[in-house]
Amino acid sequence: MKHLTLAAAVAAISITGFAAPALALDVEAAKGLAEQNNCMQCHGLRKDKDGPSFLTIADKYRGKAGAADEVVKHMTSGKKVKLADGSQEDHKVAKTIPPNDAAQLKNLAAYILSIQAK
Repeated sequence: MKHLTLAAAVAAISITGFAAPALALDVEAAKGLAEQNNCMQCHGLRKDKDGPSFLTIADKYRGKAGAADEVVKHMTSGKKVKLADGSQEDHKVAKTIPPNDAAQLKNLAAYILSIQAK
């Protein structure tokens, strides 16, 4: 019976190409959080603005372990960022309701990382 269960799990992974993610991406919630935090003021979806586009960010982290955690860290640390004109400012800290909601922040990071060139 153990072999059958293992075989079924391997078959499921083979069919889908990957195991199911721990958390399903909620695109609408991620877009809403990005809008509430004015992310698109500095970041384009696929075109750089004052900050890198979501596509540029996704390309930078694509396939790297801990990518979502790195994006969340950037969104919540308030560290200095260099703008397109060479000036620097503190990156705005992403706010959630309730405050510091890890699931919402991870969902936004997953959305950013999901952006691909058309």
